[in-house]
Amino acid sequence: MNPSATIIGGSIAGLFTANALINKGWDVTVHEKVSTPLSGRGAGIATYDELAELVFKATGNKKVLGTNATTRVSLDITGNIIARYDYPQVYTSWQYLFSLLRKTIPDNKYFMNDDCINITQVNSSAISIFSNGKEKISDLIIIANGMKSELRTFIDPTAIPKYAGYIGWRGVVNENEISDESLKILSEYFVVILPYNQQIASYPIAGDGKNPFKRGNRRINWIWYKPAPEIELKNILLGKSGKQYLDGIPPNEIRDEISEELLLEAEEKLPPQMFELVNKTAQPLIQPIFDLESKRMVNNRFLTLGDASFTARPHVGMGVTKAAIDAFSLSDYLNTTTFENDLTKWENERIKAGSFLVERSRELGKYLSKKDDDNLIMPEVSNVLQDTAISLNDIEKFNACNEVKNG
Repeated sequence: MNPSATIIGGSIAGLFTANALINKGWDVTVHEKVSTPLSGRGAGIATYDELAELVFKATGNKKVLGTNATTRVSLDITGNIIARYDYPQVYTSWQYLFSLLRKTIPDNKYFMNDDCINITQVNSSAISIFSNGKEKISDLIIIANGMKSELRTFIDPTAIPKYAGYIGWRGVVNENEISDESLKILSEYFVVILPYNQQIASYPIAGDGKNPFKRGNRRINWIWYKPAPEIELKNILLGKSGKQYLDGIPPNEIRDEISEELLLEAEEKLPPQMFELVNKTAQPLIQPIFDLESKRMVNNRFLTLGDASFTARPHVGMGVTKAAIDAFSLSDYLNTTTFENDLTKWENERIKAGSFLVERSRELGKYLSKKDDDNLIMPEVSNVLQDTAISLNDIEKFNACNEVKNG
């Protein structure tokens, strides 16, 4: 009998893990809490060669993952290019990547509306207990259900998300809804603008339906980071219904006055292309920014990976890639015939990598939590263009860290 794993979380981290372990010969089931098909609401993903290689290992997909932009630019308030940096990169959408990974998992191995509420270890078994009364016995339980995972306490009860002091407003707009003048910039480049103590970025991503990478069928993804001290965050997360949300808010609950304030600020602070992008977004979303670090990722037959163990701020653009590396590096340490594995080395390697990415993301975003600071020093736009969402292979500190580890 093949060794078995129960994967808690049916999003991208869980799917990468399932594919990696199936390829290793493991018997795998994936359990997702929600009852309806998952959706990233159009979120964009920066990809790298290392991610493309792991997508191929997971799915056999050799096709390009998304749209290509060869240059990054910044604009002045009138919309003219004031800085550029050549960095060819492919950008895709959460939904497109999710679809690729989901297709390779048999339907009888992927369960929705399966809310895991408890896990336990008995002798050589790991037992998952679900809210519907079901119990699942396996050799290993892999917790891959994101930053908000309550099951993480079984591995590291000290790992708690910490609010970074700012939020990201984000959205997507179909290319065919944007003016030709704005598309000259928005369809061609990764764009970064630095209003005082803020940052907004945009790039083209896959569209929906057929020919998702064809110009005109694509979408433009954007995210606008703005300081929001905890008192202000509380006001932003007060819903139309009067419900006070804590770490995020459903789009339909965002109050009209909050959205109207965003548009007024966009008109005042952004170049015309970016204002049009924000203005034509049907319903911008709010993403409070958090950090998460773990001191442990393994507890005997339980482990965490992806955002359930480390969540770096989006500036490093590494959430999906890190999850993929977590999954496939784990499979390298697993036996193909039985679960008799010491995962200490894997855990140490992934904690080191996760800690590095969290710290790097803090450094890249440190100016964004400064609401009213006369001593704030804004970064040089050229540095932001060069350092945002780049491959691990292009990060000098990461390479130096690995050289020390492997020396």
